[in-house]
Amino acid sequence: MLKRFLPGLRWYEDYRPGDLKADLISGLTVAFILIPQGMAYAAVAGLPPELGLYACIFPPLIYALLGTSNKISVGPVALDSILILSGLSLLAEPGTAHYRELAIALTLCVGLIQVAFGYIKLGFVANFLSYPVILGYTAGAAVVIMCSQLEGLLGVTVDAESAPEVVYQALINMSQWHMFTAALGLGGIALMIAAKRVAPKWPTPLILLSAGMLASGLWSFADFEVDVIDRIPSGIPTPRLPQLGTGALIEVLPVAFTVAIMGYIGGISICKALESPRDRVALNPNQELIAIGFANLVGALFRAFPVSASFSRSAAFRASGAVTQLSAVVSAAVLLIALLALAPVFSDYPLPKTLLASIIIVSVAGLFDYQGMKTICRESPREAPVLFLTLIVTVLVGIQQGLLLGVLASLFMVIYKTARPHIAELGVIDEGSALYRNVSRFQDASVRDDVLILRFDAPLYFANKDYFADCVRARVKERDPQKLRFVVCNLESVNGIDYSAIVMLQNLLEKLQTQNVRLIFTNAIGPVRDAIKRTSLAAVMTEASMFATIKDAIDYIDCGRNAHAHESLQTNG
Repeated sequence: MLKRFLPGLRWYEDYRPGDLKADLISGLTVAFILIPQGMAYAAVAGLPPELGLYACIFPPLIYALLGTSNKISVGPVALDSILILSGLSLLAEPGTAHYRELAIALTLCVGLIQVAFGYIKLGFVANFLSYPVILGYTAGAAVVIMCSQLEGLLGVTVDAESAPEVVYQALINMSQWHMFTAALGLGGIALMIAAKRVAPKWPTPLILLSAGMLASGLWSFADFEVDVIDRIPSGIPTPRLPQLGTGALIEVLPVAFTVAIMGYIGGISICKALESPRDRVALNPNQELIAIGFANLVGALFRAFPVSASFSRSAAFRASGAVTQLSAVVSAAVLLIALLALAPVFSDYPLPKTLLASIIIVSVAGLFDYQGMKTICRESPREAPVLFLTLIVTVLVGIQQGLLLGVLASLFMVIYKTARPHIAELGVIDEGSALYRNVSRFQDASVRDDVLILRFDAPLYFANKDYFADCVRARVKERDPQKLRFVVCNLESVNGIDYSAIVMLQNLLEKLQTQNVRLIFTNAIGPVRDAIKRTSLAAVMTEASMFATIKDAIDYIDCGRNAHAHESLQTNG
């Protein structure tokens, strides 16, 4: 029963001493990444750095018990941070106490939404975001995040909202850059890029922050007007709900839905990509929603902002040898000790904010998947416009608008494909055989003057019924009216039919009858036959007009009747 309600415990069946060693090493490694990332992503969201550390401690503990994946690292994420900033900055000034309470309320709402979606089995919502949309969205968000850090990186004040405006104003105000701040930040970027190539396994962000704090304390960077973080609260916050009314909770709901859906989609994408048949616990999308939802609910009680699975940190999680989510428990314990012991250090050794900005820029640069974009353009050029539309709108207009437009563009493509699906004319490969193929693809496929055979490759419903009828009429007009006597519709690719299509078929039957042409159907699957049986079309679909295969229909046409291997709506076959 315990494992049923806490699926994370199933990973510890047959747990070996070697697994414990691997999880301990991985936990320490990921903790070194979480400390600078947690503080940096809190800064991106316009929140105090300690909220980022709280988000690295409590939510991962809950996910370790409830989650079904041992592949992901849960905690602060760059995309969530920029969503929080872009959404909540419309309601309050970043950095204020009210803004902080809104962020905690947002965490609570995100958790409630995710838990509710999990219990009502809405894990399938991730299917509505296509890969090009996710790729374009994450790349656009990466650009927005990097641009948002230019103020802190260069020590310049920029009054702009969109990413291009921020870059433009930063460049034209180059004379106002704080050169010492800019030198520190740009030097930090150069160091981390070089370290990725020379020593990729080193915890470079942690080393950079430690060295920066030490230098800041020894040489008093604050005296040189470098913006620093010189205080974070010590200890663990007392659990409590956000101090806001119902009206404020309603205000954050639109942002909460966006963060909840994107957080879940990011995590489930990582889980699915790395799922293995040898895993002890099968990935359960709905349970993942519940797990990350309760992680956010508990995080809200402990003053954390919303969390989800990180792409880059999950890679480090696996690369460092993590076997189970015990690694995340070890990381949380290390961060808790650091929070209790290191908080007083910030007053003597303040952290330069420009170094946080440099860490954020280098971290999110990996979200801009240039190779993935090239692959889509090369292998699926029809989907490339959706990718670039999402990317451009995200950068120029906003994160939420880019995501929404990308989803709508993907849905439009789906609707367009089903509204104007592929339709093929079929011919027999060898006379007397049952092998019928598309005449435009097989030159040796032959057709008869008296029979037109068509295959419709989509569900037949209200959005494409007129297209179907127009295609049939157009193909009939191309034939000699003195010779054409039968139109055979192969329905093997039609997996559904609605009442609008039934009405269309009745009208088409009557229209063709006036031209002395009979409409015959073949290869209809069970759900389509059942749908027809419930309508008046069933009286028309007799043993003389509904067949199991194309060959059966042709045999009937040639012989006038066929006693074998044909299917009727009057049977249960």
